[in-house]
Amino acid sequence: MARAVLLGMLLCLIASLACAQAVKVRSSTQLSPDVAVSSLSISATPSVVMFSLVPRGVAAGSSAVAVTTTWGGSLCLFTCTINVYAYFANPAAALAGGSPVADIPSSSVFGEVPTGTPTSFTSFTQSSPFGGASGLELFSQSWFLYAGAGSRTDALDLEINLTNLPQLPAATYSGTLFIQAQSL
Repeated sequence: MARAVLLGMLLCLIASLACAQAVKVRSSTQLSPDVAVSSLSISATPSVVMFSLVPRGVAAGSSAVAVTTTWGGSLCLFTCTINVYAYFANPAAALAGGSPVADIPSSSVFGEVPTGTPTSFTSFTQSSPFGGASGLELFSQSWFLYAGAGSRTDALDLEINLTNLPQLPAATYSGTLFIQAQSL
């Protein structure tokens, strides 16, 4: 069973200040016939990340998001893999706000996981099985002939890069970052 954590990023931009908050948890199932995973869960903390947005510049998140993936009761008869992805529902508008509405695309939001797949800041433009072309694979772990349980915690650092965007109006921007695990 795969669990998805919906890490909501309600980015509030008033002049150059932004914040984020977790809003919802959602579960789904992605199983392979070669693996029996009795549990697969994912959690993300903290629920708030602050950004001081810089016009035509880069703003780092105030803290990393700790993404903990836990699996149990695994019986892998062949090669089995657990993948974790983060993604936005709309690549053209990962964050939106203002009147008239202005968008920050997923290509302007970057993430890195020093212990995972994107070891340097990479934009949310990768294909994923969950979010189309607005995703980022955070990590992938594979086993061959494995039985057991395990856990790992990875730090997801975030930044918003506005160097290629026109001047955004001062407004409240909001968006949702989904984090979801997949067992194959």
